[in-house]
Amino acid sequence: MRQRTLILLLVSATLTWAQQHRTIEQERAEAEKASGGHQAQLYGDLALRTVDLADQQFAEGQSAKGQESVKQVLEYATRAHDLTLSSKKKMKEVEISLRLTQRRLEGVRHTLAAEDRPYVESVEKKLADFRQDILNAMFAPKGKEKA
Repeated sequence: MRQRTLILLLVSATLTWAQQHRTIEQERAEAEKASGGHQAQLYGDLALRTVDLADQQFAEGQSAKGQESVKQVLEYATRAHDLTLSSKKKMKEVEISLRLTQRRLEGVRHTLAAEDRPYVESVEKKLADFRQDILNAMFAPKGKEKA
């Protein structure tokens, strides 16, 4: 009985670990297959995860790859923004993901060399604009929503 419990515990831990360590490519494929608000949420989560990749690349001295990852962050955030506004679903979750993404990107920016900062800062500002659009859509009085 003890061995069975131990085996179940190990299998459960392994599955949890595997779920947490999915690759960005796997997450992107899942996001492309999804639809509506769920797809928007997946793209928001993907943007957040890609910031961590960019941070790692910048830390390793791979500035060009880091900039490319930041460009992907903007692409995923744009998709999340557009999908959540068009579907009117998962708006709160997407806004939270974009807020966390913006904050992590700000933290990354503070560690960068001066020549790498302007683009990262412009992406941060776009994320702030996306968040504001979502908040406006969530809390705008009826009949006064942006078209």
